[in-house]
Amino acid sequence: MNFKVIFRNVSFLLFLLSLSFLLPAFYSLWERDGLFMDYLYPIILSFSIFLVGIQFENEEPDIKEAILTVVLVWFLFPALSAFFYVKTGAIPNPFDAYFESVSGFTTTGASILTNVEALPKSVLLWRSTTHWIGGIGFVVFSLSLLPAIGAGGAQLMRFEASKAMEEKVLPRVKEVARAILVVYLALTLSEIALLKLAGMSLYEAVNHTFATVATGGFSTKNASVGAFHSFAVEMIIAVFMLLGATNLSLYYRAFRKRSFKEFFGYYEVKSLLTITVFATIFSTVILLLDHVYHNPVTAFRYAFFQIATAVSTTGFSSTDYTNWPPAILALIMILSLIGACAGSTAGGIKQFRFLVMLKTIYQELKKTAHPRLVYKITLGDKSLDFTIINTIWAFISIYFMLTVMFGFIITLSGYDLVTSFSASIACITSLGPGLAKVGPAGNFSFFPWFDKFLLSVEMILGRLEVLTVMTIFLPFFWEK
Repeated sequence: MNFKVIFRNVSFLLFLLSLSFLLPAFYSLWERDGLFMDYLYPIILSFSIFLVGIQFENEEPDIKEAILTVVLVWFLFPALSAFFYVKTGAIPNPFDAYFESVSGFTTTGASILTNVEALPKSVLLWRSTTHWIGGIGFVVFSLSLLPAIGAGGAQLMRFEASKAMEEKVLPRVKEVARAILVVYLALTLSEIALLKLAGMSLYEAVNHTFATVATGGFSTKNASVGAFHSFAVEMIIAVFMLLGATNLSLYYRAFRKRSFKEFFGYYEVKSLLTITVFATIFSTVILLLDHVYHNPVTAFRYAFFQIATAVSTTGFSSTDYTNWPPAILALIMILSLIGACAGSTAGGIKQFRFLVMLKTIYQELKKTAHPRLVYKITLGDKSLDFTIINTIWAFISIYFMLTVMFGFIITLSGYDLVTSFSASIACITSLGPGLAKVGPAGNFSFFPWFDKFLLSVEMILGRLEVLTVMTIFLPFFWEK
């Protein structure tokens, strides 16, 4: 393994990503909050490391080097953000600062802050920016801006998020990365404009848009989106959460072919919308039957928003749903585990794996009755090789094992089952808020430092879809 190649790529990515501190830095100048220089320190630090890394020859990383590069960047860049939080005093505790940073970049939206509105506005803008940068992905963001990563960009992108790009487009990886950024920018600008028309200030619109299109969930208000008491704002954000939960490269393909069918006919989109519609209807009916709301429009308003935030694993809340009927709370957790489309900014096991799981179970049940049955699994118009199916089942198995394991570890600190396991689900799926003490009215501040660090690791595991991170802990990874 060539550690010089790894160091060069990691230092380059860290420096390029650190330039995102400039956005809140200039806003800090505008606000005159005295934090301008604090935003420059992470840039200076990462640039100093880059000056060392650039001395090494630029070579294309092999598979192992690409995996290690991606994992290191996802662990180290949040540390740079944590350094900023600690330096400014916004979050003095290093473990709290790292947790908040990881939650931002992994678009989880879980927070240790008890009073968000007490922070300077430029710090809240940085907090939202971590969502926006992390949502599109560190490597995609970097590739779309500069070609300096070289041919190794395809390798890096391959391991950042499963199925973010189909294998057939990898030779055109930079072109597609730029197209994804264009789509991302288009969604961002569209939502900012609509939220502004709905009555939000430009500052609030930008912050909530950054969190929405990245399916993150950080808000500038303690009461999240519910603080605005606006039906229009809630519906705009709910729709854009679903748009962010769709494969970003699919927009590009649909635009190139000038075809709505290319978009709405895609199997993951159909599955996502079907689940959203039925879950919203179910939740609306339950809320009415249990007399939580007496007006059908009000019941639909809150049901649709929370279902959209669950299926997109965003984490916004328009009301405190902690006391809703248990059936809806269970549904929210289930939907977050299923997640949205592959190649989107959302978490969960993803729709394509969920569909493969259902189809495989159905065919295996048929095979029990007809032992000689030979079946194949198809998605869209593609027949899946059993090697791929085995990989999908391995992923699902590890995903749920880790969810249970982290939940169990948290119970060792004395917390109840609902708090412990919903916190684990919320972190690995990037949902953010869980239930009980970590519900929409609570936060993660009460956990001891060790639990916060474990949950930070779980968030990164979920964002990189577990296999990429876990590989580096196996002995054969380090063998020649």
